[in-house]
This record gives sequence, structure tokens and C-alpha cells, in this order.
Amino acid sequence: RDRIRVLEACRQRQKIVGSPDEERDVVALYSDDVCSVISVFFIREGSVTDNESMIFSPEQITESSDIIAFLCDFYIKREFIPPEILLGFDVSDEDMEDLRGFFENECHARVRVRCPERGDAHKLCEMVRENAAEAARRYAENAVKQNETMIRLAQLLKLEVVPELIEAYDISNIGSDNITAGKIAAENGKFLKSAYRTYRIKGTEGQDDYASMREAVSRRLKHTDDRYPDLILLDGGKGHVSVIRRLLEEEGVEIPVFGMVKDSFHKTRALTDDSSEISIAKERDVFIFCYKLQEEVHRYTVGRMHNAKRKSVKRSSLTDIKGIGDAKAKALLSHFKSVSALRNADKEELMTVKGINKTDAELILKHFMSENK
Repeated sequence: RDRIRVLEACRQRQKIVGSPDEERDVVALYSDDVCSVISVFFIREGSVTDNESMIFSPEQITESSDIIAFLCDFYIKREFIPPEILLGFDVSDEDMEDLRGFFENECHARVRVRCPERGDAHKLCEMVRENAAEAARRYAENAVKQNETMIRLAQLLKLEVVPELIEAYDISNIGSDNITAGKIAAENGKFLKSAYRTYRIKGTEGQDDYASMREAVSRRLKHTDDRYPDLILLDGGKGHVSVIRRLLEEEGVEIPVFGMVKDSFHKTRALTDDSSEISIAKERDVFIFCYKLQEEVHRYTVGRMHNAKRKSVKRSSLTDIKGIGDAKAKALLSHFKSVSALRNADKEELMTVKGINKTDAELILKHFMSENK
């Protein structure tokens, strides 16, 4: 079944809709009470080679000027703009002129933009609108399912409200170096990557996961401009939960906190407060959601930790050079972006870095020359 669907999708993408020399994009809009969807079909050499569907909340797209603003942003980022763009929605004369002027002045491209009312071009627009409507239908179905999952999660955890915004935290380290806390967020059951954050643990001596978690959440709470979550999930057990609940009480903040407990195979087993576990093994949708959260926060945190480790190793190799401390090493790497680029720099280039004098530059060159021998 899945293979047939993939083949059908490929066939639809390669559907012949015009003559072999036809190069055009077709844009259509579908809106309902749940969302608005803008779909774009890319026709190259007479065939639909690809398509994109962008989903917005209903209030984001209310009139043609909103779509025109989106299209300007959409096309300024594209390397290729076809000679013709068909629009499957009504556009005022003023907005149409703005769009044509944008292509001519900003993209330096001569583009024919029109809203066909009949013929094959109109049928193309209708086909793309149907695609947008289907994307909206799938989005609505998924939104209902996600909402049901959040309701069931709230029931299992005995929460007073269904959580819209959830934050998850994890700690990653190699020994006592580069201890890193990562925070990810999910809004209405979907990852909210704009709210991801990294906390380099500074106030904790040695390897202490509890103290590190406390420092990370404490620092997050200081960002009062950011909306507080409805639920906090920690990659850890009862001890982690107890520490963070105490912190929240001290700060006078009321946010439910639970831990995501793993089994011996490092898979999510249950959720826990500071006294008992809540099994989610038979709650398929809740289990999948929590598993994805735990995997994502772990992936994100480990990746950030290793990134910090690599930077630390690079800096430490430079601090072996006489007169180059951590500040100068950091400035050098910030300027040249990599050790490889730094190694290929000459004395004059090195001296353009803030804090690097002639003696420093000569010692850096000497260091890299000795490495190559």
C-alpha cells in the first residue's frame, strides 16, 4: 500500500500539464475556520516537478495583500523564478501591480503574473487549490488527533488544564567538562524549534545532574518575557522531579513537573512525579508523543554538548601557543571560523584579529609550521 502511494505521488508530481517548453508556477489558496493553506506547483518543461504547501492560521491570511507579502518573501529566497506565475485567487489591481513591481525591481526578473478565469490555465489553478484543500483537511485531522493526545496526557497526569506549551529538559556531559542542558518545546503537540534553548552549566562543580538541571530551569525562569509552559518534562526520574519542584516552590511558580523514565533499553517506560510512576505503555498516542519528546531533547542536548566540546578542543590546541590565552583563541576562531582557515592565514591577516599583535602572529605561524614538519 505504501509503495503504491509513493509511486502515485511520483506520478502526480511528474504529471504533464503543458507543452515541453512551458515554465511556470501555479499558486492557489484554500481557507476555512481551522487554517489557510497556500499551495505552489512548479511546472518545468511542461510537467509538475514539485510542489509546496504552507499552512497558516486563519487570521494570518485575511486578504490578497497578505498573500502578496508572502509571495514576495517566498520568491526573494528562490534561485529560479519562471517567466510566468498563475494565481488561483482574486487579487486587486493595486496588489497585482505591487507584485509585478517586486519581481522587476527586487528580483530583476521579467515575470508575467495573471489570474486566469477560463481554459487550461484556470483548470491548473483549480487543481492546485484542490491540493491546498487536501493539505488543510490532513492538517485538521492531525490537529484533532494531537488535541486528543494532549487531553489524554492531561487526564493521566491529573492536570487542571490541557497543556498547550510543553518544555522538556535534558543534561549531557562527558565527565565534568562541557556540561550542557538542552530545552526543547512543543506547542499543541508539535515541536516548536524557535523555543529551543541551550544552557552551558557554569555554577555546578563536578558532575551533578540534579544541580545542573536546577541551574538550567532556574535560568529559564528568569526569562519572564517568555511565556511559561503548561507542563515541564524532565529526562530523569523522581530525584530530578523533586529538585525542580522545590525550585518552582522557592520561585513561587506553579508549573506541573514530571520525569520521563527510561527502561533498560533506554526507551521511554513511564512518567513520574516525585513519589510514583504513571505507566503510559498501553496509551499508544501518549507513549509515542512522550517518546518523541525524550528522543528529541536528548538528540538536541547531546548535539549541543559535542559542539561545545569541539570548540573547546580547538581553543585548547591554540592556547598551547605562547601568549595565546582562551580569549585570544576564541577571537581567532570567531574570526576565521575554523582551524583550517586559521592555519592558512598569513601574518597580516592574523594581525587583523582584535588582540593579536605582531609577536602573537609570528608565534602562531611558527606553531603551525612546526606541526607540518
